[in-house]
Amino acid sequence: MKNGITAFIRSDGNAFLVSGQAGSILIDTGTEKNRDNIKKACMDKNVKLILLTHGHFDHCQNAAYLADAFQCPVGIGAEDAELLEQGIQRRVCGKGIWGTVYAAAANYNITHKNMNCIRPDVILKPDMSLTEYGVDGSVIALPGHTKGSVGVLLASGELFAGDAMQSIGRPARTWCFEDYEKAVLSVRRIQELNVSRIYYGHGKDTSGPYAGV
Repeated sequence: MKNGITAFIRSDGNAFLVSGQAGSILIDTGTEKNRDNIKKACMDKNVKLILLTHGHFDHCQNAAYLADAFQCPVGIGAEDAELLEQGIQRRVCGKGIWGTVYAAAANYNITHKNMNCIRPDVILKPDMSLTEYGVDGSVIALPGHTKGSVGVLLASGELFAGDAMQSIGRPARTWCFEDYEKAVLSVRRIQELNVSRIYYGHGKDTSGPYAGV
């Protein structure tokens, strides 16, 4: 079964609508300023799940609003559930001068932006099938950027990497992270996947498997 993909590419965080024959899932939700455009585009798409790749505001800020609009559950990885439900703030780190600067900016947003907390209905587990939500794909664990970061791997070969990677200028490992070693391992796992296309939490999608280092 082929899934349809609608990308909402924004400088402050991407979101993706993945539609199958029996329903759709919304991967991440963007920030408040984009919520009405995303809502309008998704209202007649039978959204059965809002799937959050991790618990940062630029991916979760509209979760409560859109869950109410679509009357659908919200899912997130187990170790990020507290970020979504309680608004707990966990700081990130960076490597080198640029990574340190980028992490500082990320930490400012983490501590100053409104999360609009909501209790998740679904705890996303590795290899969890998404067929009951109408999409031919599964959850993939990609920890490092946050402890509970996940992605989505479609049967047709597309990967939604969340912030495990980003494509700003060129595809690369996340520039900030809670756990550097796990972030590196997650990128290695992505390298091992025979994906046809990668969709990122920030930046434009790219074709083919990731072959960087």
